[in-house]
Amino acid sequence: MPTTLFATAAAADWATTYYGIKHYRLRETNPLIRRFDRTPAKMVLIGAAIDVGAVAAWNYTMGRKHPRIAAAGLWTMTAFRAYLAFHNSRNMQRSERR
Repeated sequence: MPTTLFATAAAADWATTYYGIKHYRLRETNPLIRRFDRTPAKMVLIGAAIDVGAVAAWNYTMGRKHPRIAAAGLWTMTAFRAYLAFHNSRNMQRSERR
């Protein structure tokens, strides 16, 4: 369940990131994918691939021996991605007022 909820929160984050960059000219702050601001679809694809790899590695390394720690880490990642989705939405609302 934590992995599924992380995927949902990450999808919300990527959806709001894509929409904000495409329609509101927001900027990505992640230095790994910032260079793809001009091609938001490619940026989301690369970022999502990084997410998939990171969660798979986390579940593989921590999940086998320490399932409670693995779940706690996934819940933490989920909360952070939900915050990022909320932050993106808030930035879009702020840019409308300007």
